[in-house]
Amino acid sequence: MIKYNLLLYLISPYLLLSIVFDGIRKKGGLKFILQRLGLISFKKSSNTIWLHAASIGETKLAILLYKKLKTLDSSKSFLITTNTESSSKLVRDINDGALQHSFLPIDWFYTMKRFCKAVNPKICIIIETEIWPNLLLRCKQSNIPSMIVNARLSKKTTDKPAFIRNVYQDALQNLTKILCKSDLEKEKYLELGAPESKINVTGNLKFSYFKDSHNTKNLIERRYILAASTHHDEEGQIIREWLKLKEKKLLLVIVPRHPERLGDILSQIPLSDVRVSIRSKKEKIREKTQVYIADTYGELNQWIEHCEFVFMGGSLVDHGGQNFIEAAAFGKTIIVGPYMYNFISETEEFLKKNAMLMIKEVSLLKNVFEKLIRSRNKREIFGNNAKNLLDSKKGILDDYCKQIQSLVKE
Repeated sequence: MIKYNLLLYLISPYLLLSIVFDGIRKKGGLKFILQRLGLISFKKSSNTIWLHAASIGETKLAILLYKKLKTLDSSKSFLITTNTESSSKLVRDINDGALQHSFLPIDWFYTMKRFCKAVNPKICIIIETEIWPNLLLRCKQSNIPSMIVNARLSKKTTDKPAFIRNVYQDALQNLTKILCKSDLEKEKYLELGAPESKINVTGNLKFSYFKDSHNTKNLIERRYILAASTHHDEEGQIIREWLKLKEKKLLLVIVPRHPERLGDILSQIPLSDVRVSIRSKKEKIREKTQVYIADTYGELNQWIEHCEFVFMGGSLVDHGGQNFIEAAAFGKTIIVGPYMYNFISETEEFLKKNAMLMIKEVSLLKNVFEKLIRSRNKREIFGNNAKNLLDSKKGILDDYCKQIQSLVKE
């Protein structure tokens, strides 16, 4: 811990600049900057369940848990901490007096000590991946139960230098429970040095993140194919394959994972060869429009619900994939590329159940698009298989809540 804290303080100038830059660039403002630096207090409660979620995907799971736990015990108040402005908006939009939001401070020793003392939660629940040594140490020293739910370890974490992995190993000893989403993730935690007695395999909580009924408004009138949560260098590849189809009736809608990348996306596209409209610029979709870039926040579910089928981004490039569970919840045919290592167990299960299509290289995308456009029956088979697989996982949320409630301090 001494080496970790020394390193953290040595890179403090970089962290300060990064926080200020993010606060300005991503419009988090002064509140984002001050809370990330641990300089703003918030309304205290002696009966708080604290959930921490790094970004949008984890925040959706935190909200799912908060809603279920609130129905089980309405006497509790809730705090959700996040690292990003976009994820904080999801929490603020709930508008519930029993729910607060704060940005998580940097894991400096004294900053985290003050923060944990101020919150004084009944339990600290970390969603999925974040291991903050000072946060976990402070929870243990204060007799605050701490747990990671839907626990997974990314390739980025497991590939860290030995010094960092040793820091993580020490930090894991301070956790009360680690509830893994799969046996594969359990093995990763064991390899990192987590005590086996603290690990349970509870299932993938993301399988519970869906609704039985939808009916959102279709955002456009044209029928369309969706490329969702795309990353750098994917949009250009997808568009080039799309143009080979010479499709005139259907539109390709691209929803980038980070909408602020519009300039980067346009630089990849042969603008002289393709007719593009951009949502953030309120450009109309015309009869000859071939590609529509939906570079706006908070609309992905609507785009998924009304598409013909969906290609999930982050999988054509070495990113590790994006969560495809919401597409399955809508009963859509899901296509992914070869880079799905952040979702290995889920991908394997969906492929085995014929609930997903995987392409090994981008040149195969044209043929897959072509076959699915021609065959409504194929789209329905894959979509129904995905929905049925998801329906079989409905009890996972209850299992997580039981484990959480068993640890909550009275």
